[in-house]
Amino acid sequence: MKVKEITPRMLILEYRQEKGDKDYGSCLWARFVFNLDRYELSITSDCGNYGYKWVETPDSESFLELMARCEGGYILNKIYGSPDIFSFEKTKEYLYSIAFDDEEKEMLDSIFEDMSVYDQPDTAEEFIRRFEDGDEDDYFSDVWETPQFVYPSNALKIVDVFETAIKPYIKNKLEED
Repeated sequence: MKVKEITPRMLILEYRQEKGDKDYGSCLWARFVFNLDRYELSITSDCGNYGYKWVETPDSESFLELMARCEGGYILNKIYGSPDIFSFEKTKEYLYSIAFDDEEKEMLDSIFEDMSVYDQPDTAEEFIRRFEDGDEDDYFSDVWETPQFVYPSNALKIVDVFETAIKPYIKNKLEED
């Protein structure tokens, strides 16, 4: 085993919400730590901790140049991965969007009306079970393929902070240098 101390070039940007911000309280603070040598981004915030390491490409672009051209959806996928929060509403929208005709939509109306007697399902598994219970004729055979998922609001918020505050700062810094 070996341990050594390193001193990488780092850029640390701190974000703080102000009381006048329209969504004050959604992310009061965040620190974005850019390891400029190793192309690593670490985020510590009151809406979660995130990180990712990119392949180093110093001969073609600096890490900050890479960050300046990254879009929010790309960053979200890198720091969080795939959406994993079950969305009952998105699942309903999806099922209606793939319904072949009005008859299928009426069948869906009936199944969802039966589901609304109780609280809406919180998980994909509960949704499938309750949907299959309501689909008495087993008309919809592939319901297990239909659950739709979304990102957690905290991950979406940290990406919004990146897009609206951090990325513009980086672009400005690159123009100055």
